[in-house]
Amino acid sequence: MITPTGDRPFAFDLCQRWMLRQTRRPDQWIVIDDGKTPMKPYAEMEYVRREPKTTDPKFTLGVNLAAAIPLIRGNKVLIMEDDEWYGARYVEIMAEKLNQVEVVGIGCSKYYHIGVGKYIKHNNMDHASLAQTGFRSSFINEFISFLEGNPFIDLRIWKAIGKRGLIFTDHDIESLYCGIKGLPGRTGIGSGHNPKVSGYLPDPGGTIFRSWVKDHEVYQGIQGGLKS
Repeated sequence: MITPTGDRPFAFDLCQRWMLRQTRRPDQWIVIDDGKTPMKPYAEMEYVRREPKTTDPKFTLGVNLAAAIPLIRGNKVLIMEDDEWYGARYVEIMAEKLNQVEVVGIGCSKYYHIGVGKYIKHNNMDHASLAQTGFRSSFINEFISFLEGNPFIDLRIWKAIGKRGLIFTDHDIESLYCGIKGLPGRTGIGSGHNPKVSGYLPDPGGTIFRSWVKDHEVYQGIQGGLKS
């Protein structure tokens, strides 16, 4: 498992919580931290402090992933982003799917902006968000080639892999993840971090949120736009 992070202490505390309750734990959890304020590493992780550089791009996702690559020891690699909610069987099911194909991802992306109580559900079945993508170690060299350029690494991956990849949905299993937007800390890459972006729909009473996120009560303190 690889988690790039930086200056998102609240989000990363939750990320650790989602990791600890996985039904199948990864053998190695590589965390690359390039925040202005270094975080305190936990015993469960292989923590790497990457000091920010003046030559860093605006979004350092590719740089941080590149720093993690030489450390990988396993034959299956998953990306776990720090501001996502992950269900307890996420690692288990993704690892099982990687027994079948070289690259796997979850389609029909789900995003929830916690600050304004709105959601987006896409119909994408030709690519998956990087936060819901995994691959075998045989794909690592090719993966490295996608780290250069704009931060939309996921689009480059799925455009290139063709039939070697599998996109599935969690509709008939259980909710395995939800992309959480609007958390305190450094803003992420996607347009969904902007609550005014077109496509967001209101969720009166939080019905959608509760159906997507089993641990919905954890986020109650920041719903409605409360900021740190």
